[in-house]
Formats: sequence, structure tokens, C-alpha cells
Amino acid sequence: MDKLIGLASALEVSLDYLIVGEQTDSIPLHNMRLIQRFQELEHFDNDDQETVIKLIDAMIVKRRVEGAVHIG
Repeated sequence: MDKLIGLASALEVSLDYLIVGEQTDSIPLHNMRLIQRFQELEHFDNDDQETVIKLIDAMIVKRRVEGAVHIG
């Protein structure tokens, strides 16, 4: 799996494209550290996954607010 992820990253295509030949509309994730962390999160229980998702959402909102403040 790691080799497929690396190949997909090097070719800048999704795993779907490598496996079935169909490109999805989603943007592929290129940061291998993020991919590995998300793979590990798959093994967490639902409550812990939800906590991580909320943390990520909060960071995204923070960044958007900071960007809006700097523009205006």
C-alpha cells in the first residue's frame, strides 16, 4: 500500500486512478506524513476520530478568519 501511495504521489494521481483507471474529482493528498497519520486514525474509535476532526475544523476556521482579517 505504501508503494502505491508513493507512486500515486509521484505521478500526482489518485489511488483510484492507479487501481481502476478513473480519476476522481477530489484533490489528491501529497503530504505523506498526513496520509500516514490519517491511516492511523482509521484505527481510532469513533469518539477519538471525531475529536481529531473537530480540531482540524477549528484550525481551518482559524486560518480562514486570519486570512479575512488580513485582507480587510
